[in-house]
Amino acid sequence: MSTGKTKVITMQEGKTEIKDRNIDPVIVPRKESVTSKGIQFSNQVKSDPTSVTPTVTNTPTDTAKSTKPKVELKPWQKISLSILISAILLGAVSVSMYFYIFTKPISPFQIVNIKESYLEIDNQIYGWNEKVKDITNTLAIPNLPRTEVNPLNGVLYTKTEMDALKKNRPVAVMINNHVQARPQSGLNKADIVYEAVAESGISRYMAIFWSIGPSKIGPVRSARQYYLEWLSPYDPLYIHDGCASTDDPRTNACGNIYSYGIKDLRTYGYWRSSDRFAPHNEYNSIVTAWDYAIKNGWGGFPNIDSLMFKRDAEPQDRGVRTKVNIKHRQDIPNAGLYDSEWTYDTKTNQYLHKIGGQADLDLETGTQVNAKVVVIMEVDLQNANDGHARVIITTIGEGKAVILQDGKIVTGKWKKTSRTERERFYDSSGKELSLNRGRLWITAVPKSQGKFDIIEQ
Repeated sequence: MSTGKTKVITMQEGKTEIKDRNIDPVIVPRKESVTSKGIQFSNQVKSDPTSVTPTVTNTPTDTAKSTKPKVELKPWQKISLSILISAILLGAVSVSMYFYIFTKPISPFQIVNIKESYLEIDNQIYGWNEKVKDITNTLAIPNLPRTEVNPLNGVLYTKTEMDALKKNRPVAVMINNHVQARPQSGLNKADIVYEAVAESGISRYMAIFWSIGPSKIGPVRSARQYYLEWLSPYDPLYIHDGCASTDDPRTNACGNIYSYGIKDLRTYGYWRSSDRFAPHNEYNSIVTAWDYAIKNGWGGFPNIDSLMFKRDAEPQDRGVRTKVNIKHRQDIPNAGLYDSEWTYDTKTNQYLHKIGGQADLDLETGTQVNAKVVVIMEVDLQNANDGHARVIITTIGEGKAVILQDGKIVTGKWKKTSRTERERFYDSSGKELSLNRGRLWITAVPKSQGKFDIIEQ
């Protein structure tokens, strides 16, 4: 081991001395000592007695400077802080709820400087009020027993619903079935529909509305005598555009509307659409008819004899398929444009209608025209020979009838004893038939000039 000059550092409080000494560099292991002043570390170098040993001491003052004490909240401070935060949040929620619930919304007209009249909707065109009434009339009150029978088609209603319905009178509407008048509006909301041939082999409908009052029905067409005889038992309001006027009481619809005392609305409340040509573009509203009736003392439900009705047959007791084709006039060629076809739908236990080989759709709902019960009546038809191709149909009396319901075909007869009495339907044994509850569609087919074929059974 060599010797040499070594710098000896002496540290004292506030003073440091550095001196050169010739010492032997013998290193003595470091010792730790704990004193009342702190921890002392010293490295001693073994040398002669004149050597100086450096000493480093950490005092309490130095320890305090290097370590910061951790601040901890007292329990009462924590509780106070929690209460303060909760109070602030509760106040914010209360203020928000106050402005959301109790303050009045700002009208758009306070923001945009326009007149309210600019935003008014023309009810004559859009019929929003009528649509609201339409919806109201069809609303059902839940959990109440349906004990009241609609005498027109047997549908059941609650006592409350029936009381509301009986404020109105049924409405009979002549509906155009010309090719250019299709698809029609409102047929799927009718309680009963009558179908018969008019001039030139073109069929025409008369729909009777009561349980639902659609805001748009049509296109509307003119009256014929035999329809007056079919509508008389219902004592309805009557909507039509024009009527046959002749000297023959068997075809003089105009004169008989007056002599029968029919509540005639003619074209009151009508409008024409711009997407079709006249006379296939005239429409009307059942709600408008009801409003007119109330103003003129024609409100309220008349006394109508009910037919016999029943529940639908159980699924296992129903037929599987039925398809019937109807031709109103075989002696007048019309390329099948007015031939009707009824097909049984097993899922809904009702019959779907086709006209002219095409699905017959309701313009307003897009649904296929349908009926719960279809009755095909054979009737006598003869030409009126009045120069206008009008026909005479015998409505009073009896004749063969085919009744379609529950997927089955029943052959029997129809009977009508007078103009003011309804048609009733009987099976082959003479027993009156009970009909399913729902839309009733009655088609009059000329016995000699028309025919119907059962395609599938």
